[in-house]
Amino acid sequence: MTPRVSGALLLLVLFALLATPPHAAAAAIDTPPAQQTTGTPAPVAENTTFALQIQSNGDAKWTITDTYALEENDTESFRNTGKQFAEGDDKAAWLPAFREAKDEASTVTGRGMEITDVDRRYEVSDRKGQLILEFTWTNFAVVTGENIVVRDAFNSTDGTWFGTLTADQRLVISPPPEYGVESAPSAVDDGKLVFEGRQTFEPGYLSVVYTGEQPTTQTPTESPESMFSGIDSTWIGGVVLIVLLVGAVGYMFKTGYTDALPSVAAGTDDGDDSDGTAAPVSDTAAADDVDVELLSDEERVERLLEENGGRMKQARIVSETGWSNAKVSQLLSAMDEEDRIDKLRIGRENLISFPDEDITDFDE
Repeated sequence: MTPRVSGALLLLVLFALLATPPHAAAAAIDTPPAQQTTGTPAPVAENTTFALQIQSNGDAKWTITDTYALEENDTESFRNTGKQFAEGDDKAAWLPAFREAKDEASTVTGRGMEITDVDRRYEVSDRKGQLILEFTWTNFAVVTGENIVVRDAFNSTDGTWFGTLTADQRLVISPPPEYGVESAPSAVDDGKLVFEGRQTFEPGYLSVVYTGEQPTTQTPTESPESMFSGIDSTWIGGVVLIVLLVGAVGYMFKTGYTDALPSVAAGTDDGDDSDGTAAPVSDTAAADDVDVELLSDEERVERLLEENGGRMKQARIVSETGWSNAKVSQLLSAMDEEDRIDKLRIGRENLISFPDEDITDFDE
C-alpha cells in the first residue's frame, strides 16, 4: 500500500534525494531503499515504476515515476515539493544512478550511449502526488534487420546494474511501434513485459527480442528534372498516355473485367440470335466467390500465394491484408515452422513461397 506522508516530511525527503551522492544513488537501483533516520522517522516515500519504451531505432525512453499518497491537507505542500523537483539540477533522484549505469553498459557493449532529453515534472491531486523523471537512453537496444534485441544494455562490468526490484517497485518494458515479441523471459501482456514486487534478476535474464519488418527507404539518384531534361514535352505526353493505356488494359485482365466484353467467337455474321443458355461457371470463378472473412489467417495467406503464382514478398502480404508488420511476421514464422510455406531472406525483405516452389526467376 502506498504510504501517506505529511507536507513537512515531503520537503525533507526531496532534500535527501537531491543531496544523494552519485555512487549512493547508483546503489539504490539494486538495493531496497532504507528508512531515513532523523528526529522523526521519515517514510519510505516511493512507490516507483520504471517504464521502458523501446524505440524502432534502438533508443529507449525511460519514465521513472515516484508516487506519494497525500493526506487531505498536503496537496499544496506537495505542489511546492514538485516545483523544487522540476527545477532541480542533474543530481535529481535516480538520474546520477542511470548516468553511471549508462557508462557501465557502454563499456561492456562497446556502443556509444548517451542520456538525453531529460525532463522532470510533477503531478498532484487531492490524494496522490507524483514526481516523474523522463530521459532517452541512446543505443540501448541492438537493431539487426527486422529484429530489435534488448539484452546487453542491462549488463555491467560485474554482472548487471539492474539486479533487484523492491516490494514497492515495478518494471514495465514496452515494444517499439509495429513490433511483436519473438522471445521474452516471462509472459507478455499486450506486447509488454511487467515485473512487480520484490525480485532478483540474474545477469542476462532481462532479454527480449522484438520482430517486425522495417520499411525500405531508397535514395533517388536522379531528380525528375534531370531525367527528363532535353526531352520535348510532346514525347513526354505520348509516353504518359501509352503507360496509362497499358496500365488500364493490365488492370482489366487482372481483375477479370475482360470477361464481360463480347467475344468475336461468340456469334456469327448472319445475325442469328443466341439460345440464351448461360455458360457454366468455372471452378476458379466459384472459388473467387469465397468470403475471405470466413478464412483463417493461414488460409488467407495461402490463397494470396495461389493468386500470385505461389510466391510473393512479405511486404506485399502486409499491403494486401492490411495487417500489421508484426502480425504478418509472427504468422509467417509459425507457418514456416509447420512447413506450410518457405521464408527466404533477400536483402532486407522476405520472399514467401510454397514449399519446393521454384523462385530462381522471381523478379517482382
